[in-house]
Amino acid sequence: SMTYYLLANPNSGAGKGARTLEILIPYLEKNNYEYRLFKTNAPSEEGDLVKQILELKVAEDHLVIIGGDGTISLVINELPEEEAFSYIPSGSGNDFARSLNLILDPIESFEAARSGMNHEIFIMNYQSKGLNGYALNNIGIGLDAAIVQAANEGKLKQFLNKLKLGSFSYILTALHVLITKKAFPALIEIENQQISLEKTFLMTFTKHPYFGGGVKISPEASNQNADIHLVEYSKHSLFRTFSLIPSVLRGTHLKHPLFLHRVNPHFSVELAESQPVQIDGEIHHLAAADRLSISTEKRMIIY
Repeated sequence: SMTYYLLANPNSGAGKGARTLEILIPYLEKNNYEYRLFKTNAPSEEGDLVKQILELKVAEDHLVIIGGDGTISLVINELPEEEAFSYIPSGSGNDFARSLNLILDPIESFEAARSGMNHEIFIMNYQSKGLNGYALNNIGIGLDAAIVQAANEGKLKQFLNKLKLGSFSYILTALHVLITKKAFPALIEIENQQISLEKTFLMTFTKHPYFGGGVKISPEASNQNADIHLVEYSKHSLFRTFSLIPSVLRGTHLKHPLFLHRVNPHFSVELAESQPVQIDGEIHHLAAADRLSISTEKRMIIY
């Protein structure tokens, strides 16, 4: 009989992963669904659990991932191309789930996976000397990466989270970074065209519209085709930058001449100086002159 292999991060979404399991497991038991549960006990353990599951599961078994954007990103980095999977979103941002209109209710989501169809999606493959892997959501260099890095390091965040003001701490951090972050030069290559930027401030390569928990950074992007969307904003006065925030929230910013927007299945970028890079919300660093190439690959998701 078919076995559901559940790979779950109980800590995703500030405990939403654990709550999803509390709802789902009794439901599986009640319906006599055959399942095996693999839970992460430590951060970034997803990759090891994927390896364990792949040794046990047979072709007709069904892999179901339970967690947030970080969880699914770690899984996709270890999952072979031909392995289809399902996903029950249990994160705080759920950008990937939003991009595919996945059901958030754990039981409905499981039932959609159980009776679901195979859907082809495209994910990003990135490669440089120092960085390589896969991304489902975005690869951001500059402002967003600096915000994620500052938020992760922030003592303020831990304190405010205890008071349930996590998003407020994030806004304070974002404002601080917005004011202090310096622009940097970057060279982008699209097919045979080179774009040289002097004062890059925000540079995001995205596979679908959503960014940072629901902002539409590129409204037309879709993970159901091979195109990657580049959105870049060069540094301007703070007043100018702040005045653009409403258009970003409305999703109309790409009509604005201060935003560079390019669509292509392949990009490469080279920096003159090292910068933090956020890849699906995890912080990495891209070294100076280490050319980063980004392209797409197909994957299969069942829902």
